[in-house]
Amino acid sequence: MVQSLAPGILIAAPPLGDPNFERSVVLLASHDEDGAFGWVLNGAELMKMSELLVRTGVLADGAMGVDKTCPGVVRRGGPVLEGQVWLVYPEEQRPSEIENQFRVSPGIFASASKDFLEALARGVAVPSVLGLAGYAGWGPEQLEREIGEGAWLPGAADPMLVFHTPVGDVWQRAYAQFGVSPIAFTSKTVGLA
Repeated sequence: MVQSLAPGILIAAPPLGDPNFERSVVLLASHDEDGAFGWVLNGAELMKMSELLVRTGVLADGAMGVDKTCPGVVRRGGPVLEGQVWLVYPEEQRPSEIENQFRVSPGIFASASKDFLEALARGVAVPSVLGLAGYAGWGPEQLEREIGEGAWLPGAADPMLVFHTPVGDVWQRAYAQFGVSPIAFTSKTVGLA
């Protein structure tokens, strides 16, 4: 039986060698004998949340003031099903009237529901919502192999890291949770031939 690492985070080792995950931090939502599933938290910005509302037809193009009522961005969440957008948000901002939400970890909720997008368009306030297009997935025992090879450092999911850390600092701050620098996990020793 697999000991689950979810909920948690995966911090990419430097250099990982996979452009999909270089210097990334993954919020791991599920991990069992069938594999693992999560989202890259610090992926490239793809669009503003207001643009997502227009693209999905939830909001008319050119709607006034939508950037103020629906702040936030959509980032690349992983290489699998990049057309699907997940919304990740703090538990205390969870709209109670929306179905199909789930707790990722204490303090962190997620949904892929169009009802959630419609609520945002109506002005329901979820100021810290993060859109993540696509996800990261691993097959049975794949993640365990990658961790064993030193590709990932598993850690605890922290809402402060997810919602209150500038995206450019997420990777470094994730390592700082362990009191170490990313350089401590490289397999190369500087200065040796």
